[in-house]
Amino acid sequence: MKMQTAWIDRNQLLEAGADFNNPELVGVVAVSRTGSIVLQSPLVSFWVVVRGSADLEAREGRFHLRAGEWVVLEPDSRPSVYAERGSLVLGVTLSQAMRPRIKQFTHLDLHTGRGELDRSELRQCLRLWRQSGLFGKSGRVYASDEINPLVPLLRHICNVQYDFRRLIDHCPGRSMRRKSQVFDRMQRARLFLEGNVDRNVRLAELAELSNVSTWYFTKIFHALYGEGPQAMAARLRLGRAARLLAETMLSVSEIGAVCGFENNCSFSRAFRERYGTPPSLYRLEAKGGGVPETTSGVTPDSAQSRGSEGKAVLAFGT
Repeated sequence: MKMQTAWIDRNQLLEAGADFNNPELVGVVAVSRTGSIVLQSPLVSFWVVVRGSADLEAREGRFHLRAGEWVVLEPDSRPSVYAERGSLVLGVTLSQAMRPRIKQFTHLDLHTGRGELDRSELRQCLRLWRQSGLFGKSGRVYASDEINPLVPLLRHICNVQYDFRRLIDHCPGRSMRRKSQVFDRMQRARLFLEGNVDRNVRLAELAELSNVSTWYFTKIFHALYGEGPQAMAARLRLGRAARLLAETMLSVSEIGAVCGFENNCSFSRAFRERYGTPPSLYRLEAKGGGVPETTSGVTPDSAQSRGSEGKAVLAFGT
């Protein structure tokens, strides 16, 4: 197993192509201070924002990640990552075939999804990154046959997904491998909803992305997360609208359009049903007394949903 590192800094752009596309290679990347990277090869990737914020665009959609937020993407996602001014993003890339070998080092799987590190976990991640001593001068690419310095970091990355285990147990399948495959497909569909809060996503799109029938997808998704894909999509879009009302000066009609609603009436009606107040009044309250916790546009952990465990048990009889 080989390792390759790269640090992209200060307006530099790295197009990670053939140099990173090796089934025996693990790539370790740092993107900082308006640097950006584009994965041109089919690679599993993990990204975490250590400082500041970053924009990530992939097949699953567009994401604005803040400090502590992380995301794991599938090989055909081919993301592009841009670190904003003063920001630092850390990433790990590997081939799909490398996943089982990573499990040998960490004793844990790396699953598709999104979440957030608490402060202690984030500090530990940065400390392990520094202790690995992987980076040399900015922008250069290094290769090494020694992966041992990376093992503690990989183990830490996999450990932040520890809570996924109980959800995987509720997925259908006769083996843990099959359960994990189903879980990753549902996780990817959820990421797609989170990355496309500016429009109304069709069930057929999600089913096609998950490579299952619409009926099967809807059943498994609801059992796993405690709500159907359409209900989750509406909640995420309205959550984004609430944040825009609180944080921007866009008009109510503009916010409704940005969040994928056909007209102002449908937006106002849906918003009032969700939050118990019309958008204009919500904005006044938010500007004056702070934003309620329920206004978050995207649930940070894309595997967590209130009541999902109990409903999954009922659905699968586990």
